[in-house]
Amino acid sequence: PVEAPPAGAAEAPTRAAAGSNGSGYSAPWIETDECTACDECTNLNDEIFVYNEDGKAIIKNPAGGPYEDLVKAAEKCTARIIHPGLPQNADDPAMAKLIKRAEKYNS
Repeated sequence: PVEAPPAGAAEAPTRAAAGSNGSGYSAPWIETDECTACDECTNLNDEIFVYNEDGKAIIKNPAGGPYEDLVKAAEKCTARIIHPGLPQNADDPAMAKLIKRAEKYNS
């Protein structure tokens, strides 16, 4: 599950809330408790990813960058705990390759 973001940050979705909303979108989530604080995600995009008060990564703002950054973070994550979900524009043919790359991280 995703832990609560720091004060003032956008509310992060929990894994239970990460389901599809019927439009093809599925919110990203992180298994925060398993984070090793490797810095891969925060170095990639610190508008999407931040560390909580326990030094574990959370999703501060899933819309803080392109969907590609969520996919890249999942690919780089040494603990394999980032799940990029599906983008808001999942029906856009340009997203097909990214969605395919994200498949193995969304289970």
